[in-house]
Amino acid sequence: MVTVAAAAAEEPNDVFWTALAAIAAVLAIPTMIALGWLAYRAVWPRRKVRWSARVSTLMSHGAAHTNRLAVTFTGQTLTRPHIVEIELSNVGNKDLEPSHFSSLPLEIISSVPVVALLQKESKPAVQRVLDPTERPSGLDLATSTPFHKGQTLNYVLLVDGPDPKIDLRASVSNTKIERRAPATQWSELDQQDRVARLSALITGGTTVLGPLWPAWASSGRRPHPGNARN
Repeated sequence: MVTVAAAAAEEPNDVFWTALAAIAAVLAIPTMIALGWLAYRAVWPRRKVRWSARVSTLMSHGAAHTNRLAVTFTGQTLTRPHIVEIELSNVGNKDLEPSHFSSLPLEIISSVPVVALLQKESKPAVQRVLDPTERPSGLDLATSTPFHKGQTLNYVLLVDGPDPKIDLRASVSNTKIERRAPATQWSELDQQDRVARLSALITGGTTVLGPLWPAWASSGRRPHPGNARN
């Protein structure tokens, strides 16, 4: 009787440990896969550039067809001016070296003529910006310096023409180029204020704020009288 009772007591323990071992075996497989994936990501290069282009008009369609408002830049009259804000980010886990670009530039292509490069910057600022060269149909970014992991480049262009289309062309090895939509968290009024600030890059904003006057009037804020001209 004592022997039978002891055997019966050991049987539940055997079942428990068998079940625990089975659970451990099942969990070990996904754990090994996850650890292997993390090791792969840490060691294997993953090069990826993400970019966006935001286009903002400086003159409404109606204003462009009147003779009461003119937009000029260095003496050149613009008929359909737009501000283009381009952002490029290295979101991969490796720097992009000049050798990856085969000594060829990153090309920003515009469907309408480029009037001027208004601004360029790098974040963080300690990392060098890819030096831009203006072309009538876009911008060439020199790849003679590294495009660092985590670095973001911003370029602001003034273009002239209806409905600008912006594209990016790059000859780069083992790198994914991904376009994303620019952030849209701004309200319409915020957007107009931002365009007004950008217009300050163009001749102090003296000729581009006329179309934005209704927005300031409705908000109770008005530009300085010297900044609007009909």
